[in-house]
Amino acid sequence: MHFRNEEEYKEYAYSKSLRKTANGLGTVLLVIFALEIVLSFVIISVMKATGADKLAAVSSVLELLENGMLSSFMFFFIFLIYILIKKRSIGALFPFEKIGAKKLWMLCVIGIFVSLMSNIAPTLLTEVFGLFGLRNSGGDMDFGGLKPNILLYYLTVAIMPAFTEEFAFRGVILGSLRKYSDGLALVVSSALFALMHGNFVQIPFTFCCGLMFGFLVIKTNSLLPSIIVHFLNNGLSVTFDLLLQYQVMSIQMINLCYGAVILITGILSLLYIRKLSKDDQDFFRLKKADDGIPYRNKVKSVAGSPTLITFAVVMFLFSVYVMMLPYLIEWGVIGY
Repeated sequence: MHFRNEEEYKEYAYSKSLRKTANGLGTVLLVIFALEIVLSFVIISVMKATGADKLAAVSSVLELLENGMLSSFMFFFIFLIYILIKKRSIGALFPFEKIGAKKLWMLCVIGIFVSLMSNIAPTLLTEVFGLFGLRNSGGDMDFGGLKPNILLYYLTVAIMPAFTEEFAFRGVILGSLRKYSDGLALVVSSALFALMHGNFVQIPFTFCCGLMFGFLVIKTNSLLPSIIVHFLNNGLSVTFDLLLQYQVMSIQMINLCYGAVILITGILSLLYIRKLSKDDQDFFRLKKADDGIPYRNKVKSVAGSPTLITFAVVMFLFSVYVMMLPYLIEWGVIGY
């Protein structure tokens, strides 16, 4: 290939490197999704063959265990294999620089407030879908009318995802793309995080959360704040769900408590944002890359990645399937 000047060659080499990285990440995500489908199919087949699917208690526990296994094995081990094959520095991808306790507290409060406010998006989408007669069938666990095991519920929904998903999306994916651009890495990792959930109602919420989690990592060069906020967000949701299912609190009281948490963290967040901005005027700005490559060229390189395009299409189709699943069961197209 002939290049007119050194600058043209630099842009070509840069785009090639970025697309190669994007293709690698897209391949890993496709492999994980495929393994998730296979594992789910195997578990469902075993349950039907043994008659366990007719036992609500067994089904509820297996659903929690399945989600836990998917979270740990698929995200942690597959991405770990990926970075070992690529011979990437574990320290660079999983930074844990020391953060002062006061600053960590402020960032976690801001993070949980943003996460809670992001919950407005799925609520609104559910209402909008309801206007067209569509029901949200994704993101919720079915315990067959039984009360879930408290420890197992916290483990699989709050604790494990906080570590494994941050390891994958804010560690490997964000960390692999940051050398090209912090802004690009933040948006792409957040978009992939949202798509991986495979549910139209959850996508806006998880994208906003992904932006916040990634921002915390970039600004502190540590995964600790994102892990804590991720855990608090999921843990709060699990706590309210358990309080409702165990009939400790009514839905009205839970909504009141939820609103109180938002109000308190919101007020504190305004104070903390002012404090952080006063200490560092550039704290809430992302550092621009000094590589001289136009941002639009970087976007084209990522958007042109065959595996990322395939992953996006697959997850879109899967999200459609998730939305239509109740109707497919109702119409007898799929047995349940």
